Amino acid sequence: MGILLGVYLFGSVARGDRDQRSDVDLLAVVADGEGKVDEQEVVLHIPLDLRDLEPSVSWYGRQRLGQMFANGELFAWHLYRETVPLFEAVPVIAELGEPTPYCDAALDVASFEKILSGIPAQLRASPENAVYELGLVYVCLRNICMAASAMLCDRPDFSRYSPFHLKEVVDVPITMAEYDLAMTCRMAGQRGLQPPQKVTQSQVLSIHDRLVSWVAGLRRRLESV
Repeated sequence: MGILLGVYLFGSVARGDRDQRSDVDLLAVVADGEGKVDEQEVVLHIPLDLRDLEPSVSWYGRQRLGQMFANGELFAWHLYRETVPLFEAVPVIAELGEPTPYCDAALDVASFEKILSGIPAQLRASPENAVYELGLVYVCLRNICMAASAMLCDRPDFSRYSPFHLKEVVDVPITMAEYDLAMTCRMAGQRGLQPPQKVTQSQVLSIHDRLVSWVAGLRRRLESV
C-alpha cells in the first residue's frame, strides 16, 4: 500500500468559480515507488461542505511532479496557481516552488490541433458517435485556449471558458450555446450522465469546420510571439 504525502484541491472549486457542472478535483501525491493508496483515504479529506460533489482524483508521484515543475509544463502551472492543501504529510507543492516558465504553448496547441483534425473522418465513419466527437471538440478547444492564454493573457486561464477570454486574437467562431453543448457532451461521457438530445453529425461538422482555420491562426500567432 502506498504512502499518501498530500491531498490538494484544484479546479473550479479552488478557483472560486464553482457552478452546477463542477466536481471536486483532487490531486493525490504519493511516495515514489509505493503505488496508490485506497481512494477513500483521499476522499476523506474533502471538506464537509463539498461532499455533495463528485470527486475526481488525479494521482501523481512526488518525483513526477518535480519533473513537471522543472519542465515548466502547463499542468504544473495549473497546480502552482490553484492548489489548496487539504492534507499534507509533506508540503509537496510549496517545496517545489515556482515552475520553470512555460514555453510550449505553440507545440501544445499543435498537438490538440492534430486531434481536432481527425474528428471529421471519425464522425463520417461512425455518425452515431456525434455526442462523443462533440465532447472531443470541447476537450481540444479548451486545452488549446488554456495553452494560448499563458502567452496572450496576463496569466494562464484554466477555467472552462478560457476560449472566450483570450486577448489579441479574433474571437472564437462559435457561440456560447454551442460551446456549452460540447461541454455537456464531454461531461456526459465522463460522468455517465444523460447525453444531450439531437446532436447531429452536421452540427458537429459545422462547429469543427469553423474552428479549424481559427485554431491554425491562433497557433501561428503563438509561433510569432
